[in-house]
Amino acid sequence: MSDFTRDDAQHLLDTVMTPWLDELGMIVEELTANGAIVRLPWHERIARDGGLVTGQALMSFADAAMVVVISSAIGGFQKMATIDMTTSFLSPAFNTDIIARGKVLRRGKRMIYSRIDLETADDGTAVALIQTTWTLLGNA
Repeated sequence: MSDFTRDDAQHLLDTVMTPWLDELGMIVEELTANGAIVRLPWHERIARDGGLVTGQALMSFADAAMVVVISSAIGGFQKMATIDMTTSFLSPAFNTDIIARGKVLRRGKRMIYSRIDLETADDGTAVALIQTTWTLLGNA
């Protein structure tokens, strides 16, 4: 495991990401050798009437969480950008936190292929499967 810690990952979400993402209140739960687990706490600002967590919130959460996943897998934060994000919504989530379990599938010199699974925190129901491609920007 690298020197990139859970506290480093939380700091990344809290201070390096674009400020409007603070509204999501994401929490880094765990780092793994090849990824991370991040929580999206439920609150009314991410839901439609009836408590349905919106697709917009889920995709923003997944994209931001993937920065933590990749940073954990490569041993620290580097500037990076999303190239592709394919989302398959599997089932709705109502009035519950969402857990993101992400991992890097393959890493090249600059390209990273990854996957993140979103599930409900209360019973583990699969909510979405998201595959992403990223590029490391180096000193850009």
